Formats: sequence, C-alpha cells, structure tokens
Amino acid sequence: MPIQDREAAAYGLIEIRGRKVGNASRKGEILEVLGLPEDVHYRVRWEDGHESVFYPGGDTRVRTTAAIAAEPGVAEVVDVLRGWRVEFDVLPHRRTTSAEAEADVLGILPQATAKTVVARLDGQCVRAVIPASTRLSLTKLGDTLGGHPQLLTETELDGAYPTFELGAVPPFGGPAGDRVVIDRSLLEFDYVVLEAGSHDASVRIGAHDLVSVTNALVADIAV
Repeated sequence: MPIQDREAAAYGLIEIRGRKVGNASRKGEILEVLGLPEDVHYRVRWEDGHESVFYPGGDTRVRTTAAIAAEPGVAEVVDVLRGWRVEFDVLPHRRTTSAEAEADVLGILPQATAKTVVARLDGQCVRAVIPASTRLSLTKLGDTLGGHPQLLTETELDGAYPTFELGAVPPFGGPAGDRVVIDRSLLEFDYVVLEAGSHDASVRIGAHDLVSVTNALVADIAV
C-alpha cells in the first residue's frame, strides 16, 4: 500500500472559523469520534501536525466522510467506480490546491499521487494522468496521439467540467467521450491516489483498475 503507516483515511474534516475578521480558520482531520451522541468529541490531527482531543463549539464546522462523499463531484466519482465494481477508498483531507500538497497531507510519495491535466486535440478533450512530481509534455502527448494538443484555460476547464472543482478534475466522471492517457510510470505502483473532483477529498484505486475504468492509453507523457 502506498499510504504510509498513519490514519490517512480520516473520519472527516473539522474547521474552526476565526473569531475576528481577518483571523485564519483552524483546520484538522478527525481521526476518531469519541463520547456519546449527546456529548460527541473528536481526536483531531491539526494542520501543524499535532493531535488533540477536541470538544466542538458554535464556531466549529464538522464534515464527516459520508458528507464529503455525498458532495456532487465526489459522489459522481464514487458512482462511476462503484459501477465498475472495483475496490477504492475515499480519503478526506484538509484542503489542498496542488497534487504535491495532496501527497504531503496524505503522507504518500508524490510519485504515487496522480494529477489530471486536460488538453484539447482536434476538438476533443484529453485527460492526461501523470505523477504529481512531474509535468505533462505536450510534445510527448502529441506524438502519442498524433497532433498538436493545447492545454485548456481555466475558463474552458470550468465550462467543460462544472461538477468538479477547478484544478481537481479526475480522469473519470464528467462528460463522456474524453480520451485518457496515463503515464507509464504510474503502473509501477500497486495503488494510485488522485483528487476526487474536490480539493479536500482524494480517491485511492489500483493502478491497473484505473487503466480499465478509463479505457486509457498507457504511454510516456511526463517530464
């Protein structure tokens, strides 16, 4: 398993809003639910890495794993994978805005964390899946598919994948008909972790199952 020996699959996320305007919120991952329903509290790992037993107050926002999995983008990813009857995990985590940060917060190698980069070729979207530690080579992608692909702009991404958060497009779900190309190096790992349509949830899936679900072409497309 690529996940290190830690409780990456948290029960959910917790956020305490700043009590004054301009104060940053405090965020953490729920590792354990404690107490009775009328006096629930949590064991939490906070953003700075320390853990505590936390009793929520009125400023606390709690999002359970079930609630995160029910959000539209994540739910679509879950539905696709359940339809294929493959094994997978939904991993809630504090919000990240890059695949490298996602790897760090989950405690996994960046090479085993995939990011999806979307290009357009001959009017069709191509989802290129590469390790978080690399960049997409448009030249290699063009050589693989035959043509001259161009990256989608943020505006084009938002229009093409409205269900998913900008920058968190997964390689499955969303509009049908996209071509998918997976970098060959990802198949060196048993499992791959990638964003599940949201910046605070990831999905872990077998590397070869990822190829099957996406009907992907496997090629060397990263630098």
